[in-house]
Amino acid sequence: MNERRRVPRYSAHVKASIKLPGENTVLAVMVEDLCVLGCLLESCPALEIHQECEFTLSWKGRDFQSSAVVAWRGEEGQVGLEFCNTPPANQQMLREICAEFLLKPLVRLSKDHR
Repeated sequence: MNERRRVPRYSAHVKASIKLPGENTVLAVMVEDLCVLGCLLESCPALEIHQECEFTLSWKGRDFQSSAVVAWRGEEGQVGLEFCNTPPANQQMLREICAEFLLKPLVRLSKDHR
């Protein structure tokens, strides 16, 4: 499987939260992968493709926040979020957060190398 990536992805495996517009409920989510353009959530049944939300990730006493939109949903429940209109200061914070995680390989490894 060939994947085309615009930016590197990082293995995060951290907790975050999602808030839907017009709702007071905050949904706890698990971020599997993170990059400067978005993230992969392990599962979030409440989100549908093209749905907007507010994403928050707390890391070492700082909160990264960004508007996001659901870009895709996987067959196993994964959700791909694309960050939107992220202020420059928050983009820089996200770069710093990503730098603390393990960089994912650009190509899928064979089963022997996982």
